[in-house]
Amino acid sequence: MVFYVKQIVKSTSTAEDIVQDLFVKLLSNPAINNINIGFLYVCLKNSALNYVSTKKYKSEVRVDTFNYHPADEVTDIVELAEREEKLRRVISDLTPKCKEVLRKIYFERMKYAEVAKEMNLSFHTVKSHMNIAFSTIKKRMSSLPSILVLF
Repeated sequence: MVFYVKQIVKSTSTAEDIVQDLFVKLLSNPAINNINIGFLYVCLKNSALNYVSTKKYKSEVRVDTFNYHPADEVTDIVELAEREEKLRRVISDLTPKCKEVLRKIYFERMKYAEVAKEMNLSFHTVKSHMNIAFSTIKKRMSSLPSILVLF
């Protein structure tokens, strides 16, 4: 997403700021539950264009970048969305404990020891749940690198 915005604003740090600001704005809105990839890219394009128009960088921006959608990038976005959906299904099929441990460690960024204490489990049980979750995900997903990109 940063690379997409960078094509419009011509600055990596500005592109990172725009992507981060958009995510903060979307995550702070409780009315938004499910966000698809297409919606995110439209929001990113609009945010980048707003930045460009307010910062008077129009001369540095190429007009053809506004409609920049090479076929292979669109295909990559669709493939990523499909992998993400498949990963969501695999995670939803995990046992409740495995799902909870995975959520706390990867999505809430908690440490194994913190999860063990909070869930009244031993440290090794938490590790076992993570191993079960990873082995299940690895078996059900077509390739491990795509999983790592999503995590």
